[in-house]
Formats: sequence, structure tokens, C-alpha cells
Amino acid sequence: MTQRKNFDSFTAQHKLRDAEEEYVQSVYRFRKAEQATAPNLVALKREMEFLGRKLEAYRRWFYSMESLEEYVELPAPSDRCPEPAWI
Repeated sequence: MTQRKNFDSFTAQHKLRDAEEEYVQSVYRFRKAEQATAPNLVALKREMEFLGRKLEAYRRWFYSMESLEEYVELPAPSDRCPEPAWI
């Protein structure tokens, strides 16, 4: 996974723009790997989905006029709940 980090984001507009660019680049990487049937397709899809959720959170903060915070990925529901005893 090649995520770009440590952008020079000083304002909420910069953070939003950088998150959009980061997401777009991940979509391009995924589509290119998909066409080539690359072995890292699953990792690239996870990266793309993570960056999509990050972008959604940044948009929500930006347009609600709340203070823009760094995005923190919450654990997936399967990580928070134990498996049922019948499985």
C-alpha cells in the first residue's frame, strides 16, 4: 500500500483537497491493478475504501462547519464483537 501521508495541509480546505486527491490516486492505482489482474488487488481495494471513508468524514466536517480533525479509522464491526458461540 502506498498511501501519501504528511501533506502540507494548513487549512480545512487544504485537508479536504488533499483527501480528495489521495482518494482519486488510490482509485487510479486500483483500476490499473484490476486491468492487469495484479496480486495486490485486495490491498489496493482496502486502501481505496479506507481513503473513501476518510474523504467522507472530511467532507462531513468541512460542510458542517465543525472543526476538522484528523481521520481515525474505527475498527470493523467484526473486530469489536466476538463471534457467536454457535459458529
